[in-house]
Amino acid sequence: MRSGAHARSEAVAHRPIIVANRYEVVGEIARGGCGAVYEAIDLDHGQLIALKILSSGSMDRAAAARFEREARVAGAIHHPNVCAVTDAGTLEDGSPFLVMERLYGETLRTYMTRMGRLDPDEAIELAVQMLSGLEAAHALGIVHRDMKPENVFIVRARTGSLPLVKLLDFGMCRRKATQRRDDHTLTRAGTVVGTPEYMAPEQASGLRDFDLRIDLYAVGVILYEMLTGTRAFSGADARAVLVSVLARQLPSVRALRPDVPLVLDRIVARAVERDPRARYFAAAELQHDLLNARTTLRRQRAVRAQARARAQAPASFQPEWEMPTHAARGAFRRPA
Repeated sequence: MRSGAHARSEAVAHRPIIVANRYEVVGEIARGGCGAVYEAIDLDHGQLIALKILSSGSMDRAAAARFEREARVAGAIHHPNVCAVTDAGTLEDGSPFLVMERLYGETLRTYMTRMGRLDPDEAIELAVQMLSGLEAAHALGIVHRDMKPENVFIVRARTGSLPLVKLLDFGMCRRKATQRRDDHTLTRAGTVVGTPEYMAPEQASGLRDFDLRIDLYAVGVILYEMLTGTRAFSGADARAVLVSVLARQLPSVRALRPDVPLVLDRIVARAVERDPRARYFAAAELQHDLLNARTTLRRQRAVRAQARARAQAPASFQPEWEMPTHAARGAFRRPA
């Protein structure tokens, strides 16, 4: 088995190598500060996979713990809206790796940057799929706690079919069964875990006593951004963003985009309530309200389309058959 450094250099040089006597690296997909993701062939099954290798140079204790957690947790969630992790291991130089399903498409962040604000119907569809994946995780006692557009992948759909959402990166997650151990390896006293712009207030304040509602809050913030085309919270640095999350009351969706239906505006407002007791308590509950809102929107759209069709009908249009006039009706009376 080659080292992580060899795997990276040879992959870039287009010299495929074998990892774990099973995965033939054929090219680089993406690279980040902590490692890289490669396209590879699973020689046992003859299919393409994604191979994520953590750089040995960036592998501190916390990073290694997050990587191991992602392998363990994501591998336990079997759901169409969660990126499947099928294998994990360690290279000769100690670099850990994950084997994931190969996805084709783009992150939600890239899509939002390219498209701007989304149509309400499309935003609902993407949010509903996110919630389906979260519901499967929550059923296992797993809180993602780093939901953000970068961790939502949109798989390219065939023409005429709906896109498929995949949730990524469960390395920051917390599982009820191992909550104390997970928090110890992920955090230090006074620190917070996650991405500030999408943290719920109780998470941003550094409290450890939070639950799955922080994931639903993050989905609410993502939905807010999909509909308005603007960032919900911003700041010069992470500390400024955290202050904004803790102190700023978000303006309503309709304040920024008046054409968004009131029912959808109210759903988003409840999802991003500062008090967790006022928020949705389960992914299924938020999903239910979004699906009902979509049904209402489609019904209203159909009614408006019918009204436009009637208004646009030519004024000179006459039906093929006309009722006979009074005089004509008299001519057809039966003789007494």
